[in-house]
Amino acid sequence: MCININPYKGASPAPYLWVYLIIFMVRKFIRILTFLLSITLLVLILALTWEFPTIAQTIPGLGMSSDEEISVKPYVPVFNRGNLEIAPVFLDGKIIGTIASFIQLESNTNKNQASIYSAVVRSQLIHSKLQKILYNMSRYTQEVLAKQGISTIEAQEKELRKQLVTASSESKGTTFVSVTFPKNDVPEIIYSVTQADIERPRFGGSQPLKIAEGAKEITENILIQAWKERQTPYLLAQVQLAMLLLVALTCTSLTLGWIQKQLTIRQRKLKDSLSNSETIQLEDNQTSSSSKITEKFRAIAPQFDNLSIEQRYSLNAFYNSTLFWTQWLVWLLGIGYISSLFYWSRSWSNWMVGVTIRGSRAEQVIFGWAPLDWILSFGREASLGTPLFILLLLLVARLTIKGGDVLTDFLARRWSEQKSIQKRQTLRVSTLARVSKAWLRAIVYLLLGVTLLHHLHQLGTFTQVVTVFVGFLSFALSLASQNLLKDLIAGLMILSEDQYAVGDWIVIDGQDGLVESITLRVTKLRNLDGELITIPNGSIGVVRNLSSEWSQVNYAIEVAYDADVDRVMGVMEAIAQQLYYDPQWQNQILEAPKVLGIDKIAHTGIVIRLIIKTQPMQQWLVAREFRRRLKKAFDEQGIEVGVPQQVMYVNGPFTKTNNGNFQIISCPDEQL
Repeated sequence: MCININPYKGASPAPYLWVYLIIFMVRKFIRILTFLLSITLLVLILALTWEFPTIAQTIPGLGMSSDEEISVKPYVPVFNRGNLEIAPVFLDGKIIGTIASFIQLESNTNKNQASIYSAVVRSQLIHSKLQKILYNMSRYTQEVLAKQGISTIEAQEKELRKQLVTASSESKGTTFVSVTFPKNDVPEIIYSVTQADIERPRFGGSQPLKIAEGAKEITENILIQAWKERQTPYLLAQVQLAMLLLVALTCTSLTLGWIQKQLTIRQRKLKDSLSNSETIQLEDNQTSSSSKITEKFRAIAPQFDNLSIEQRYSLNAFYNSTLFWTQWLVWLLGIGYISSLFYWSRSWSNWMVGVTIRGSRAEQVIFGWAPLDWILSFGREASLGTPLFILLLLLVARLTIKGGDVLTDFLARRWSEQKSIQKRQTLRVSTLARVSKAWLRAIVYLLLGVTLLHHLHQLGTFTQVVTVFVGFLSFALSLASQNLLKDLIAGLMILSEDQYAVGDWIVIDGQDGLVESITLRVTKLRNLDGELITIPNGSIGVVRNLSSEWSQVNYAIEVAYDADVDRVMGVMEAIAQQLYYDPQWQNQILEAPKVLGIDKIAHTGIVIRLIIKTQPMQQWLVAREFRRRLKKAFDEQGIEVGVPQQVMYVNGPFTKTNNGNFQIISCPDEQL
C-alpha cells in the first residue's frame, strides 16, 4: 500500500504562491524588526556616550545671576545672518520661534557676559522656563481641574486660558514678556527685548514694545497648543497616524527589497559570465587556436565582451546600491517623522533629521523640512541631524563609486568601439578602467574621512587628549606609508608610460608571467605553473614586455660543421615561407620571415638565425609549429644538427692501418 505523504501533491500552484509570499513577508518582517532594534540600540548607545540636542531641550530652569559663571555647550544649532547669530527656541522639541544675539568677540567682551547674552543661552533659558510652566499646566489639569469635575478638553482649555496670564511691560529701560500661572502666582520673565532683537528685520515694526506684544501673543498660543498635544485624544490620533506610516514604510521596504533581490540574482549571473569570459581570454592568450576568425577580431572581441559585461555589471551594481541605501534613507526619515508626532520623542527627531529656520522671521515661524531647506540654503539656515548626515555621506560616497564605475565602463566601451583602435589600445583601455575605479574609490574614501573628521570637530568631539593621540597616529602612519607612496607614484608612471597592461606577458627581475591585474600599488603575474606573483610597483626596475604591439620569434639552430650552409638556409627559408602562406597561420604572422644567415661558427657546428614577426603573444605558438616542420624537413634532406667535436693529441710511436686509421704501437713501460 502506497501512502502519499505530500499534502501539496496534485494541488494547484496557488497554495505554493501564498506560502511563498507568507514566508517572504515573515522573513522581511523579521529583518525590519532586527533593523529597528539595531537602530534603537545604536541610539541608546549614542545617548549614553554622546551629548546631542535632546539634552539641550531638557535643561532645568537656569537663573540669570551675573555672579555665577554660566557654561553652556552649543547643543542648540546656531545660524549666522550678518552680524547676528540666530538660534531656534524649542518647546517639547518643536521650534516655537527664534532668538538673536550679536556675534561676540571674546577678546573684546567679558566671557561671562558674552555667554549670558549669546543666542544659545537665551534659547535654552526661554525653553527651560516655558517647559516649567507647561509642566505646571499639566499638573494643574490633573490635580485641580479634575477634582472640580472639569474633564472635557474644551472646558479645561477655557480654564487654563483664564489662569494663564501673559503680559508685556517695560522697566528700567528694558522691555520684557512675563508669564504667570496660575494667575495668583508670581510673574516670571520669559523674554526680554535686546538690541539684537530690535535690529532684526521684521514687518511689524522694530519698537521694543511692539516686539514684546507679538512675543506675548505667541507665548500664550504655543503654551496652550503644547498642552493640547499632551492630552490623550491627540496622542491616540497620532498613534493611529504612526501605525499607518509604519505600514507604509514596511510595504515600501518590502517592495524595494524584492526588487533588490532580483537585481542581486542578475548581478551574480553577470559576475559568473565575466569570470567565464576572463578564463576563456586567458586560455586564448596561452594556447593555440585553429579558428579561421581573423586575428584582429579574435584579439579585440574578448575585450569588447568583457567591457560590455562589466558595463552591465556596474550598472546593475549601481541600481542595487541605490535601492539598498534608499531603504536605509526611507526608514531613517520615516522614523524621524514618526518621532516628531509625539512630544516626548520630538527631540530625537530633531537629532535624527535636523533643524531648520529657513523662511522664519522675527515675528513668525514657518515650518519647513530640514533636509530640503539644508539643500536649498546650502546649509546656512538649516542643519542636518547626525544620523542623517552620516547616512547621506555614505549614500553619496557609495553612489559616487558605483556611478563612477558605470561612467568608466561606458567611456571604455565607447573608446574600444572605435574602428581605428588597435589591440594594444584595447588592452590599455581595460587596464585604465580598472585603475580609474581604484583611484575613484581612494579619493571618495579620503574625502569621506576628511568630512567626517571635520563634522566631529565641529561637534567638539576632539579634545586635547584626542588631538594629541591623532597627531602621534598621523606621524606613525606617515612613516609607515613612505613605501606605499613610492608604490603609488611608480604605479602611476607605469600606467602613464604604458609600460605594460593587463594581458601582456612581461619579465620583471627574473619573474615572468601574464599580467592579471595592475593597481596603483602592486602588479600581479600568473606564470605557466599557475603561481600568482605579486610585485610592489615601487620595487620594479627593468621590465621586459614580450607582447607590446607585436612579438617576434628569434630562432637559432646549430647544424653540423660540414653541412652545406646554403642548402640549409634554403630549406629554412622554404619552411618559413610555407608557414607564412599557410591560411591557418598567416593571420598570426605579420611579416615575411627572414633568414639572417650564419650567426656563429664553433667547434660544435654552425649557428643559423631566423626571425618571424608575429601578433602579440603568438611568438611561442609560431615557434613551436616552425620547429615541428623544420625537424621533418631536416630528416627528409639528411641535414644533421651540430655535434661537439674533440681533437686528442697522443705522443708516442704509432702506425697507419689499412683502413686509414692510426694505431699506437705498444712499447715497454720504461720507454713511455
